[in-house]
Amino acid sequence: MVILDFLDKSEFDSLSKDIFGILAANMSEIAPTGNSYEDDYKSWYCALKEGLKKEQRQIILIYSENELVGFFQYYLDDGNLVMEEIQIRSDWQGKGIFRALYGFLISNLPSGIRNVEAYANKKNIRSQRILKRLGLNIDGENKNGNSYHFSGKYDDLLRWYYRIG
Repeated sequence: MVILDFLDKSEFDSLSKDIFGILAANMSEIAPTGNSYEDDYKSWYCALKEGLKKEQRQIILIYSENELVGFFQYYLDDGNLVMEEIQIRSDWQGKGIFRALYGFLISNLPSGIRNVEAYANKKNIRSQRILKRLGLNIDGENKNGNSYHFSGKYDDLLRWYYRIG
């Protein structure tokens, strides 16, 4: 059983190494940076610490008992849900966490969400399949060309979640 909760932003410093550890473990297989773990952590930490100052950016933590097994980072921007990171430890992938995560997310989003956006690394075929299943389509790339930009309608995400249509 998993427990989902929003990150209390005042606790980011104490949880940042655990959060980054999940991200680094997953991404080292898909898109290694070539930098040291410490350099990647410092760069990620500084960027996210600054980003979390915005109320619209949130992180949902995924726990099993008292152990962090994943996180979901997103941003709300004028009717858009921008999914920035969905990271689940490899030993917890495929165990129904996505449905629980999206149920929690949907029940906590404000009204007025119309569109959904996300990026997936071009080497991350699994994430690309998941985003397509959620109703998103490729409509471009990021600036450096290593990730696809996906977009879609929030209603399609709701249909996926509620399994209608």
